[in-house]
Amino acid sequence: MKKISLFLLVFLSISFFIDSKGSSSNGIGLKFGYFGVPSQLLDLFLFEHPGISGNTTALEIRNYGPKGPRSVFSGLYTVEYSTMKGDGLWRISQGGARVEGNGVINQFNFTATIIMSLFPKLPVHPYIGGGIGIGFISMSSEGKHIDELGTTVEETFNEKKIIPVGHLPVGIMLNFNDQIEMRIEGGFKNGFYFSGSLVYNF
Repeated sequence: MKKISLFLLVFLSISFFIDSKGSSSNGIGLKFGYFGVPSQLLDLFLFEHPGISGNTTALEIRNYGPKGPRSVFSGLYTVEYSTMKGDGLWRISQGGARVEGNGVINQFNFTATIIMSLFPKLPVHPYIGGGIGIGFISMSSEGKHIDELGTTVEETFNEKKIIPVGHLPVGIMLNFNDQIEMRIEGGFKNGFYFSGSLVYNF
């Protein structure tokens, strides 16, 4: 936990340093999108599984460099709630027990991310980024299967804990004027997501 706090402090310090080098601007926005785990990835670990997907909603604070929204580097601070679930048949291996059940993962997190815009003077340009944060995750599941003796076995699982969060965004930014920013973004944040953001700058 001390290492997580240290890295978070470093990222915050970098963003404030960027901000202090000139007349920067700030913005506030909302993000909505898909959140889940691709079936192709689950196929590597599970012989049988339902789809695992959900949605994500976030409040964003943008902090720009000396050239405002046209800066190469900028900060992104996010408070986000994400959820995903799967309901159906599960089996780890071909010869394993076939479990009928459902699972839900809810995540509330805060992240600080550095965004690097490529060709930021263009009204439409790509960007990449990297960030870290901390999150509170809640996991629950229930299922049942029939064992070798023909007995129905029911199982439940519930766990809540604080975890580190890694953020790797890649996207396209639309910035036709310095007041409104739109982003189409995909990436990883303790789960895979695809989202759209609308930011008002001031």
